[in-house]
Amino acid sequence: MALTETHQPVNIAIIGGGFCGVLTAIHLLNHQCLPPVHIHLINKGYPIAKGIAYAPHTASLLLNVPNGRMSAFADIPDHYVQWLQTNSSFDHQDELAIAFSTRRQYGNYLAQLWNEAASKKEENKTVTLYNNYAGDIIEDNNKLIIQLCDHQTLRADVAILATGNALPRFPDGMPVSLKSSEYYFEDPWKKGCIENLKTEKDILIIGNGLTMTDTVMGLAENGFKQTIHTISPNGYRLKPWAEAKKPYTDVDAAAISSRETTLLELVKTFNKHRKIATQLNQSIYPIIDSLRPHTPNIWQAFNSREKQQFISYLNTHWGSVRHRIPPEMQHLIEQLRAEKRLITHSGRIISSNDLQDGLNVTLNCNGQLKQFSVQRIINCTGPENHISKTGNKLLNNLYNKGLISAGPCNMGIHAHPENGQVINADQSLRSNLFVIGNNLKGTLWESTAVPELRVQAKKLAQHIISGVYAASGY
Repeated sequence: MALTETHQPVNIAIIGGGFCGVLTAIHLLNHQCLPPVHIHLINKGYPIAKGIAYAPHTASLLLNVPNGRMSAFADIPDHYVQWLQTNSSFDHQDELAIAFSTRRQYGNYLAQLWNEAASKKEENKTVTLYNNYAGDIIEDNNKLIIQLCDHQTLRADVAILATGNALPRFPDGMPVSLKSSEYYFEDPWKKGCIENLKTEKDILIIGNGLTMTDTVMGLAENGFKQTIHTISPNGYRLKPWAEAKKPYTDVDAAAISSRETTLLELVKTFNKHRKIATQLNQSIYPIIDSLRPHTPNIWQAFNSREKQQFISYLNTHWGSVRHRIPPEMQHLIEQLRAEKRLITHSGRIISSNDLQDGLNVTLNCNGQLKQFSVQRIINCTGPENHISKTGNKLLNNLYNKGLISAGPCNMGIHAHPENGQVINADQSLRSNLFVIGNNLKGTLWESTAVPELRVQAKKLAQHIISGVYAASGY
């Protein structure tokens, strides 16, 4: 990072105003930095600080991680719980840490953190907000020209890609005609997918993960009474956080991650402890939770073949135990299943035809064909990870010109694992372009939830500030 005049501010463009972008900005603003800094925060479509995740279409949607793990600051583990004690009305304050807030509550927490940081910033720090999308980045010597979608441009010394989750991929093998159907909803996070519902027709959801659960909650809150069908290749069901079983804790996750563990060794170790836990009638979830902080190290130790094998054969199994839902949501899901209002299918859609008021679909469920009519199909398969297929104009442009490249296994953006420094198409590190969040999935694997993202944001801010100091001669 080079500065032509030391009295000029360092211009830092943050593209994306959700959790990752705003928390990085908060760390930059809170840091006692002598050189002047100007933060350009580019955000469109969702409220600042909240993004898609924390400005949900449904008021009752809960976080899928307990409050005690949701502090925005890793070095203040109970920060969110402290905030809740004065900003919420939980009935049992002594159980706040193990309870689950609504996503809207957490969004309000983040918004307050942002407002406080912006109002208390030092005089040599300025912030400009842009209600806009970034469409491209042009290199100009050691500067970056950010082109916004209204033809406005801004000049930056550093740019951070905090673009968040992309829309779900159109599933392989699906009838192409479905893409253009007015009854197909590709964005499960938009409120429109759970509105204007007909009372007499069913709904089909593609996917059985967390997004499916959130969508079912939204449909229920909107008073939908008909049957909700869900379909995925394996038909796995998410597990609840709460368990009656005693936790199994006899595993040293740190020791596993401290050595270069092969995928085969990891699977053998996990299966050994899983069998012991089963014999003891104890929960295996603590094994997964204890591995989580060490997952990036384990993932990076895998070779390319092992990473691909994990994705092809183990990813679905991992996700079915790794991603769990609050007991309240689990209760509703099981109630709907018991009433036959939520039916899970294992298979895929092989045909769909538009009707006057919906779709006629045919499923292939392990060789058995099932046919029924639905009023809409909602894609809840999770975010697209391949940057050339996300539909994000900015990422597509950067990828096509080689300014960014695909991460391992074509997931996310190739970057340095310690600070998110982008590695471009010729495998060189970019000194002024960084990435944070879900687009680090190929590099870190676990790069989705607050416990990982808060660490990334702090590291990235510190790395940039150290570059500012070095460039300005302090």
